[in-house]
Amino acid sequence: MNEIKIKRILEAVPGLISWAILLCLLVLFIMAPLFAVLTLIVYLMYWVCRLSYMTALLLAAHFRMHSRRNYQWIDMCKKVKTDLCFNDVLHVVLYPTYKESKELIETSLDSLRKSNYPKDKVLVVLAGEERDVDAKEMLNGLKKHYLPFFNNIIVTIHPDNIEGEIPSKGSNATYAAKKIKDYLIDNDIRLEHVIISCFDADTCPDENYLACLTYHYLTNSKRHQTSYQPLPIYNNNIYQAPALARVIEIGSTFWQLIESMRYGKVITFSSHSMSFKTLVEVGYWPVDMISDDSVIFWKCFLHFDGDYRTYPLERPVYMDIAVGKNIFDTIKIQYKQKRRWAWGVENFVYVSMHFLKYNNISFLKKFSRIYQLLDNHVNWATWAIIISFITPFFICWGKVTSHNTLVFLNLAYINGIISNALIFVLILSFLISKYFMPPRPANISRMIYVSFVLQWLLLPFISAVLGSLPALDAQTRLIFGKTLVFNRTKKGKKRK
Repeated sequence: MNEIKIKRILEAVPGLISWAILLCLLVLFIMAPLFAVLTLIVYLMYWVCRLSYMTALLLAAHFRMHSRRNYQWIDMCKKVKTDLCFNDVLHVVLYPTYKESKELIETSLDSLRKSNYPKDKVLVVLAGEERDVDAKEMLNGLKKHYLPFFNNIIVTIHPDNIEGEIPSKGSNATYAAKKIKDYLIDNDIRLEHVIISCFDADTCPDENYLACLTYHYLTNSKRHQTSYQPLPIYNNNIYQAPALARVIEIGSTFWQLIESMRYGKVITFSSHSMSFKTLVEVGYWPVDMISDDSVIFWKCFLHFDGDYRTYPLERPVYMDIAVGKNIFDTIKIQYKQKRRWAWGVENFVYVSMHFLKYNNISFLKKFSRIYQLLDNHVNWATWAIIISFITPFFICWGKVTSHNTLVFLNLAYINGIISNALIFVLILSFLISKYFMPPRPANISRMIYVSFVLQWLLLPFISAVLGSLPALDAQTRLIFGKTLVFNRTKKGKKRK
């Protein structure tokens, strides 16, 4: 079987499994209702256990972040005695941009300028796109204004229609990174001394982010075999965003908190940092894939024969909540954003294809990683639909048809446990989310806190419509070999 056919089979696997789970439950319900209900009970019991596990991870991750918020990271960096000195490290902060407003980028640069870190050790790169006709003038204007605050600012303009590339953040970032390499070589700066952070244009790092990152880079004996992942907190415009969008993005933050505690299984997402030497060795970010932020992890994983990991940092970065002109436009934008994130299922194909060729990675490690990818994406596409729609349908059908058998009573009982567990998680989520809230602007009424409480009632709807459906959409497109265009998430003027 040739490589193209194998690739097409792998592309269909996640979607077929997801659809098989959903359709089999419905077909079983028609042909053998009691057996279908028993199957659903087993599934719900599994989710009771999984929900308990994820809640424990969420609490542990929150405690880890909160307990280290007052660490004097910059002092800790200066005291480190390793083969690399604090003064040797240079940070490159790369902002790939496309049609972002000047105000938004200014707020990100202002946040970086306020970092508790020597600015002469920070090189900023503003990477624009040729297809954005106003980019060059705007970015050069920003360079002129902010140049005194940093080591240097480089502006790059990514040419349009380069053969083999798709319009994406990855192709822009890769073009900029190659220019960065030339700059470092011309200035006799060793690549192994450079840490590159690839940020979305709206990313505002915590004031201790660079210091925290530097400390872990210095103390890591395998610093070139590690990516460094901050916690993305979507709260820059939380007081202006509608309740629906707030719940979605707070949920994304919580999921990243949970993932941060799964040591050995964390992969890079959105804004992240890594050794520039390693980035050059693996051939930069992919220029023909949408999920560049996660594929770069797998490129490194394969390059080092499986001896590569992601370290979850204790300091966050703050980002915008994606919102539209109105509630319907917000739902549309959020759906497209989540579908683009779910397109990370292409990693399953990418990794599987390469695992077939690589013999230096153990079978157990290969199987573990493939299962992790498949499990995450299949559950993403199915769990909310089953819990929010299929389970209530089964229970209502049993009541309408007077099937008060023991199995239906057990289904209702298990569903009640799930509901109570979700209520507990909602309360817990509300309490934890308070720690991520920025100060309330003076022009915002205190009544908004009522909205912050009531917004969690939208969770069942959001989980299914803007959780599982975008993932199922992405997987279905992959089944039929359809490509997904890189949809830039529109982000407006930053609220200061």
